[in-house]
Amino acid sequence: MTSRYAPPVPLASDRWSLPRRQWLQGLAACAGAALLPSLAVPAQAATTGRILVGFGAGGGGDLVARLLADRLTERSHKASSYIVENKPGAAGKLAVDALRQAPSDGSTLLLAPLVTPVLSQLVFRNPGYDPGKDMKPVGLVAHFQFALAVPASHPAKDIPSFVAWLKAHPKLANYGSPSQGSLPHFFGLLLGKAAGVDFLHVPYKGGTAMINDLIGGQLSAGINTVQELLKQHEAGKLRVLGVFSTHRVEQLPHVPTFAESGFPEVQGSGWYSLWTTARTPDATIQRLNQALGEVLQEKPVQQLMHDWVLEPQHSQPHELEQLRQADIAKWRPILAASGFVAD
Repeated sequence: MTSRYAPPVPLASDRWSLPRRQWLQGLAACAGAALLPSLAVPAQAATTGRILVGFGAGGGGDLVARLLADRLTERSHKASSYIVENKPGAAGKLAVDALRQAPSDGSTLLLAPLVTPVLSQLVFRNPGYDPGKDMKPVGLVAHFQFALAVPASHPAKDIPSFVAWLKAHPKLANYGSPSQGSLPHFFGLLLGKAAGVDFLHVPYKGGTAMINDLIGGQLSAGINTVQELLKQHEAGKLRVLGVFSTHRVEQLPHVPTFAESGFPEVQGSGWYSLWTTARTPDATIQRLNQALGEVLQEKPVQQLMHDWVLEPQHSQPHELEQLRQADIAKWRPILAASGFVAD
């Protein structure tokens, strides 16, 4: 399904949303061909590329994909354009299936969060694809961070006092996450192991319901992205105690990391990355990687990502693969110890 959702903040005031612009270009081309059949065909006809997204329109990954589609189209000098196709379902598998069937010319890209190339390989008995064989890395796009929050009325003011409270109240030692098998789910397991407490996971169907229960005091803690927790923290409706990143988050400068709070092993981040078909030539991969790096250096792009609480970061293709392998090695023993499987 091709979504028509566009980023909320356009980069230029006179720019059509991408699907509308392509529709107008196609209409003009058809009209020109009908009225002026004697005109020669341009030497370099416009081509259309795709950026696949394995989740629905309007989410963080969808916004990033549309931003990249817009800027990559601009950098192509209108010799080619990109549209975004949303293929939600099966934790990103439907989008990967579409990528596997695409031509190996770099025209089809996949914007994937960590769950697609990493967690899917650990939580499904048969994920249905192998990122090392069925996908080829183009480059890292951005990191996003996670945090632990408690209700505003909770007595704990920091991570050490929260862990002490968990040990003193074992029957109340629970935390919510947006879904079973998500990174917040596994961050809670990581913290429980490091702190030596039985930290009970309470899964929800989405972050909004979890945050509402957290504000209402039905949960002792909740783990979610900083982006989802930030406004409620600033409004005083809940209190963010710690972030799981290796560094403090710019939007929460006074909130320490878990490492600063005495738990150096409790750390990690989510990320978005760009992939293409497995048989795409290396020269094409490098061209795409260079264009991606140039886009991520643009000030308007950096500002939009900052507004979305993302940290843009470019990498070479081999560095993205190294990151994927490192995260698989990090999460495999944690998931194995938990016994969790998604199917």
